[in-house]
Amino acid sequence: MREVISAQESALLLSLRESDAPMGARQLLAAVRLRGVEASESTIARRLRDLDEQGLTVQHATRGRTLSAAGHERAELVARVDNSATELQEATRIRSAHDVLHLLRARRAIEPEAIADAARVATPHDIQRLRGLIGDHVTQLHSRGPIPRDKALEFHRNITRLTTNPLVQSMLAVVLDPSLDHIEGTLDIILAAHGSDRESVDEHEMMVDAVARGQGERAAEIMRRHLSRLCNEVESFMDRNDPELLHRLLQLRAPRLPSN
Repeated sequence: MREVISAQESALLLSLRESDAPMGARQLLAAVRLRGVEASESTIARRLRDLDEQGLTVQHATRGRTLSAAGHERAELVARVDNSATELQEATRIRSAHDVLHLLRARRAIEPEAIADAARVATPHDIQRLRGLIGDHVTQLHSRGPIPRDKALEFHRNITRLTTNPLVQSMLAVVLDPSLDHIEGTLDIILAAHGSDRESVDEHEMMVDAVARGQGERAAEIMRRHLSRLCNEVESFMDRNDPELLHRLLQLRAPRLPSN
């Protein structure tokens, strides 16, 4: 099973793609950091083992690693995505309620495809882990704390990363990027206002049931309806409240940029 590609893996693939000779772990660590990706030696070693297991890299005794044929294909894909990074960053800059809707609609276009594929490849261990995440979600709902959107988002990341489609993986890396996590905090407030927090748990349970049975089309349709409901929740909030209110909430919850 291949997960959504990480920033470290992307940087490793691009660094190896640009090298004419095998690169050792320390060389790769330096190259990754030059790309602005923070990583420790242990993290790089782990990521390199992952790439080896996926058949994307080849070890050359003590000389280091190069890309395999499959690795070159993946690196080319990563490079194309990387070349569009500036445009993607601008597109995913969430400033208003309409931007939240754009993000949810993009997820609605991508995540059903991912979960349909998940139904084909999911193992009993995967299903057990997903049910555990739902259990954690329910536990937090029964507490007196805020609606646990972090658990909802963790569920989405885990169930969609089961896809083996590299294009879908790359798109998921954009729409489920951690830099957008503050949007979930804004959805907390909307769902709390509407009292619809339990519906997400029920929908997640139905998704896992469909995936466990290998019913890809049903799983995709449940995901599509689920994200459509979240879109409707945002639209309803906008209709009932000043749109500027949601804009202010987004600004309050957005991650702070470091000062120069």
